[in-house]
Amino acid sequence: MSFGKNPKNFNKGRKGARKKVGDRFLKKEWWTIRAPGMFQERNFTKSPVNVTAGKKLSSDAMKGRIYEANLGDLCPGVKANKKIQLVVDDTDGGSKLALTNFYGMNTTTDHTCSLIRKWHSLIECHVDAKTQDGFLMRFFLLATTKKNSQRQLKATCFAQRSQIKQIRKIMTQTVTKEVKKVNLRELIPKLVDESIVSSITEKAKQIFPIQNCLIRKVKTTKRARFDMTQLLQMHSDVNVISKKEEKTETTGQNLIDA
Repeated sequence: MSFGKNPKNFNKGRKGARKKVGDRFLKKEWWTIRAPGMFQERNFTKSPVNVTAGKKLSSDAMKGRIYEANLGDLCPGVKANKKIQLVVDDTDGGSKLALTNFYGMNTTTDHTCSLIRKWHSLIECHVDAKTQDGFLMRFFLLATTKKNSQRQLKATCFAQRSQIKQIRKIMTQTVTKEVKKVNLRELIPKLVDESIVSSITEKAKQIFPIQNCLIRKVKTTKRARFDMTQLLQMHSDVNVISKKEEKTETTGQNLIDA
């Protein structure tokens, strides 16, 4: 039988020539994704990957994947207005376990929009800073101006351009100073408890009072060469964030007992 030159007839042939498509997930395996040690929920998700076939290893397919999780899921009890990005650096094929490293942080859109006010100046800036272990991070900050006092009669509280430049300079210098003296493991608790932001607010008060100061976004622009020692330090069992919370609760209980 001749089909001619009609392209519609090219796929027509014998019965059953069409390939049967099976369930794709039968050829996949599930890997556990483990967060670094400063978070309370270590195994926060599972991810499918194609099984090893020939020279294509499933462990190689996992490396480099980026996962985003809400901070409230990684650390129950902490404000859930931040999203943490984690990248897979190493894998354990025997136990189907993927070890992740910190890659970036972002703030939820609803929280960012709730900070913007009418009749206030919005101050934004970004700064590149390098940690002790060689990770180059880019920080995006924002803040809004604040009324001088409760008795202020003026409806607006706009800052002058020269004042905004000085506040941006304070933001840049404070972030650079705080980041360069810590490594990546010590930087994450600083981002969660907002100690850097509190320092900026206190210093900027001398120029113009600000409020709602926030590190809106953090992303890694250049990563250091892979070091297994650094990754194992990130995944050590010492839980930095939960320890700080326990210390706060203990201090409060001591004050009550006193």
